[in-house]
Amino acid sequence: MNNTKVCDTDPPLSSAPLNGRFDAVVIGAGLAGCTAARLFALQDLRVALVEHHSDMAAFKQLCTHFIQASATPTLRRLGLDRLIEDAGGLRNGVDIWTRYGWTGDVAPLDENGEPAFGYNVQRRTLDPILRQLTMNTPGVTTLFGCGVRGLVKENGVVTGVDLGGNRTGIVSAPLIVGADGRSSPLATLAGIKPAASENCRFGAIRAYRGVALRRGTCSQMWLRGPETGYVFPNDGDVTVIAYMATKDKLDGFRANPGEALERSMAGFPDSPDLASAEPLNNALLVKDYPNLWRQPAVGNIAFVGDALMSIDPLWGVGCGFAFQTAEWLVNTLTPALRQGRPIAPALRSYAKRVHRELNGHRFLIVDFARRRGLNAIERLNFSAAAKDVAAARHLHAFGARLIGPARFLSPGALLRAAWVDLRRPAARSAQPDAPV
Repeated sequence: MNNTKVCDTDPPLSSAPLNGRFDAVVIGAGLAGCTAARLFALQDLRVALVEHHSDMAAFKQLCTHFIQASATPTLRRLGLDRLIEDAGGLRNGVDIWTRYGWTGDVAPLDENGEPAFGYNVQRRTLDPILRQLTMNTPGVTTLFGCGVRGLVKENGVVTGVDLGGNRTGIVSAPLIVGADGRSSPLATLAGIKPAASENCRFGAIRAYRGVALRRGTCSQMWLRGPETGYVFPNDGDVTVIAYMATKDKLDGFRANPGEALERSMAGFPDSPDLASAEPLNNALLVKDYPNLWRQPAVGNIAFVGDALMSIDPLWGVGCGFAFQTAEWLVNTLTPALRQGRPIAPALRSYAKRVHRELNGHRFLIVDFARRRGLNAIERLNFSAAAKDVAAARHLHAFGARLIGPARFLSPGALLRAAWVDLRRPAARSAQPDAPV
């Protein structure tokens, strides 16, 4: 018996209805949603891409604009890497300072032994490029200015979404993809609540033009006790400056976040000179950013990107994991969708891959979000990386998410780090009295 029903949250609109059947409906046209939609369509699947913004140029503002090297293969598959470079995006590396000194901008190696890199690119540049690329992909139907006002259920299973906004009506598919951000209205409608944990830090972020950098054009990061600072050079001579610290320092930022940001950054060694730089906007003050994550799949709803996991931005993994989780979903679900088979086994496989690939990273990031500084193992690795190129390369491979925690913290790697730490002299850039 077919007991199809529509679960409305708002009264139905009277405009001409839109009704369509697709292989997948993707909610959210950000990085993860566009990636999923384009890659599904490149596999000859029909995709509806739903986005509540009407403006094609809309972009996410709270972002480090740093794409991890782990996502570069996905960018190449999308054909996005060339477009990023054509738009002025920079191949990125990172140099990290702790009291043990600078690690150096040492490129990690990919699986072929070649230097690996990600990209620094402004989201105001990246988001419209990817959105246009996806819209131009045959098989993608874009529905902009549309919000999900209800879920369509058949025998208790979500089979479609009821749309309001610029277009109204129902779009249906065996797979519904939640790519609609950390608050995920889709998850709320489906009654799927995230797990959450505390983040003890606040953050301030601001973009500048004409920043005088003192350590080249690579990204730079400072870890000093409860404080973290960042420099992210981007396209268009725009540099994003960010600062994070534990919330006991928040009161000093409330009155004038921009001034407090510049004052705090000036206290780091080799920090950029912001005196003659041009601020491009007001400083954005993020007072609280708890860690959130959801199950990868519930019923026939799958989550990717921030809707799947939105955790402490201190480590800059959001963009990279958005691209990667969307690709994992496409790889796992495509055979079942193309052959018209039940998708439940494929969704279980997707969930297993997400847990295998991300749970270790999430554990370490969530753990650090509760702490005021480095633990003993982190001190060992940063100390060794400041003294030894191989140790620095190993650290950067983990920071770029090219390797997981098991390999990063393997007994052999820790023994070698301990040997380096004991046998090598301190780096010239070390400050032994600085907080750790």
